[in-house]
Amino acid sequence: MRRRLGSLLIAAMALSLSAAAIADDDEDDMDGGLKLEDTPKLTVRGEAELEKPADQMRLSIGVVTENRDADEALQENNDRMNAVVKAMQRVGLGEDEYQTGRFRIRPQYSRRPRQPAPDWRPQIIGYEVNNSVTVKTQKLDLAGEIIGAANDAGANTVDITAFELSDKRRYRAEALQEATKHAAEDAATVAEAAGLKLVRILAVNVDYTPIRPVEMDVAAPGRMAARAGGAPPITPGDVSVTANVTIVYEIAPKE
Repeated sequence: MRRRLGSLLIAAMALSLSAAAIADDDEDDMDGGLKLEDTPKLTVRGEAELEKPADQMRLSIGVVTENRDADEALQENNDRMNAVVKAMQRVGLGEDEYQTGRFRIRPQYSRRPRQPAPDWRPQIIGYEVNNSVTVKTQKLDLAGEIIGAANDAGANTVDITAFELSDKRRYRAEALQEATKHAAEDAATVAEAAGLKLVRILAVNVDYTPIRPVEMDVAAPGRMAARAGGAPPITPGDVSVTANVTIVYEIAPKE
């Protein structure tokens, strides 16, 4: 055990000496013995914003039932939700494209009267059952048919429809490449106009902006009776992918 501790101590001392030597070399590399903070610098920021067509859809479809009896409210909800799931399957959704999103049973209480008696207490007058499925699919052409079929089968809530990108990293990488290219081009332009040369890159910083899906509210209190029949028109939009890259260059006068 002592031999192992001794070896670790020697290794740590060697690593510390190496790090110190590297730091000294870095300072010596600066022209004229300048420290990094005293080095002439040029900071540029490159931006990119891409518009990509959405290729994935998310929506939540649910059934809300109410009844004085909890068992009856639950049974009605189960029947209608099973009908909704079967309807979505008929229009072309696979079992891997939807899952239970939320399930809740809660009591409903009597309202407080304007002038309650001293011993008044709220009473349970019924139950509400809320069950929903979350759909995530790339079959965008089925958006309207899914909503229409679910409505016909007994769904009475459609909370949010979101159009998004299934492979966010792919498009983020593309945006980063564009932003970096723009930063480098701007740096070259400024250096040329100012009679400078770009010596080397000192730092690169990336601003990770989240990719926000295109959201569309499809509120549906009660049955969606306003729908005249058939699948409602649903048109996917474009998703904005943005990236910002900041590059710090060491600069020097042109010789």
